[in-house]
Amino acid sequence: MKFLDSLEKRLGHLAIPNVVLILIVAQLVMFAAILVGRLEFISLILFPKAVMDGEWWRLFSFTIAPPTIPTSMLSGVFLAFYWYIFWMMSSALEEAWGVFRFNLFLFVGFLFSIVGAFFGQFISPSALIFVSPYFLYLSVFFAFATLNPNIQFLIFFVIPVKVKWIAWFVAVLTAVSFLGAGSMGERVAILAPILNYFLFFRDAMTQALQSRKRRAEFDKERRMIADQALHTCETCGASDRTHPARDFRYKMVDGNAVCVCSECRG
Repeated sequence: MKFLDSLEKRLGHLAIPNVVLILIVAQLVMFAAILVGRLEFISLILFPKAVMDGEWWRLFSFTIAPPTIPTSMLSGVFLAFYWYIFWMMSSALEEAWGVFRFNLFLFVGFLFSIVGAFFGQFISPSALIFVSPYFLYLSVFFAFATLNPNIQFLIFFVIPVKVKWIAWFVAVLTAVSFLGAGSMGERVAILAPILNYFLFFRDAMTQALQSRKRRAEFDKERRMIADQALHTCETCGASDRTHPARDFRYKMVDGNAVCVCSECRG
């Protein structure tokens, strides 16, 4: 996109390489602090109501909160795989897009998450709206799956599954969460964090839809041509489609080629 090219020329020097690795290290520190009782997981999550009560740090701290509530060192083993996959996908995106565009992708997701949380709280004042760092993993995962649909992940370290099918499964779960939310505000808070994905892949999705439409029109035209008869008897109306056993020939009548089947030739 021309806009992104122009923006990169002006602000590209501000991009931070390996920004996700920095986030993971920060989340690891928070994990350790929570595990030893020096910090509470709930104090890091973004709650619009808490921010409006003066807890402004939540506007930033939710990005460095661990993906799940730490309960034991065993949960750290799970998170280690989680962080490794997150880092692997992020590195692939950073290599494909460049440091600046990947930074911008994360920043837009971060911004949409905050705006979505506050807007959701505004339209549903009685709901308990909150945002966790889940948006980081979800949007990055969808972006990675779009660019690398045929890469395989080993489910339970045994079953190979292409990442595009996992992405569809996750999309269905997200849709179920969206539809099952208790209020419109909660739905906004669920959808907002992944709007950066739709924004960055808007052109690709438009081209895919147009390509699918052209392919469907081509297939329809091809089927119509295949269904049309090549020879139709001018006398009885039989064709090579309705009577494939008949022999069709042409004769000149008043300077025009006229098709006649074997039955009508006598």
